[in-house]
Amino acid sequence: MEILQTKQLTKSYGVTAILKGIDLTIHQGEIFGFVGHNGAGKSTFIHTITGIVNKSSGSFHIMGVSDQQLNQIKSNIGVMPDVANLYHHMKGIQFLRYMGKLTGDTRSREEYETLMKEVGLEHVTKKKIKTYSFGMKKKISIAQALLGNPSFIILDEPTSGLDPESAIHIRCLIKRLQKQEKTILLTSHNLDEIDKISDRVGILSDGVIKKLGPPEYLKTNIEAGCRISIRTKPVLPEAAVQRLSSEIGISLSFLEEKESHTQVQIGSEEDIPLLVKELTASDFLVYELKIEERSLEDVFMNA
Repeated sequence: MEILQTKQLTKSYGVTAILKGIDLTIHQGEIFGFVGHNGAGKSTFIHTITGIVNKSSGSFHIMGVSDQQLNQIKSNIGVMPDVANLYHHMKGIQFLRYMGKLTGDTRSREEYETLMKEVGLEHVTKKKIKTYSFGMKKKISIAQALLGNPSFIILDEPTSGLDPESAIHIRCLIKRLQKQEKTILLTSHNLDEIDKISDRVGILSDGVIKKLGPPEYLKTNIEAGCRISIRTKPVLPEAAVQRLSSEIGISLSFLEEKESHTQVQIGSEEDIPLLVKELTASDFLVYELKIEERSLEDVFMNA
């Protein structure tokens, strides 16, 4: 089942186009990682599909309901609010119960306490939100997004500002939600996190989706060749890399020299045997050669 489908969705403010024709489908039960640099349009996209701002053109459907009838299914969408929008004078448990009444959440006080425990706030249920750290405010924002037991959950930077242990806790929570057949749209500047947790990733740049697919697919289909680390004696200097590239006629560029290793970028794995042969002929003893695994960061930089 398609939870979200957009067709040529655009949003402009005056003559400034923010979203320039977004075609995207998110399926039930998947964790979809949505990444992009600041100003790429991620927040505008979220605000548009949740009805906070009106689209300029195109269309979208959420759970089979068109954007014209969005009010019918809003209660089934959980959105993590900005921490600045929390009611800081309220106690944590009081805030969730108050927001729960607005969303029709019928759980008991004990169940609200369980919810706070799920996000790692069981020790501050009776403390006012104004005393919370930034990370704790993030956690109660996530708890608010879960009120009403929504099927589609949108988490915008849920782990930014959290310590590593808390970030791991939230990632485990997201995985548990997925096992409950929830669908999660997740944004984050932590590309390693997106890589680990997402089923598919969309990279938004200049108002359009430049890359889309499972992380492993994206990492193995970068057009920029492959990166290798070579340990030689003597250490391979930049000048030698440039000379070899010219002499053997392959795409080869120097990236970094660190201790006994030299990191280079080569056009194709097929060129590696030729490189090793030429290094040996040039009196470089090759002790180790390792192809470095591509990261989502590499995909992002090449989008």
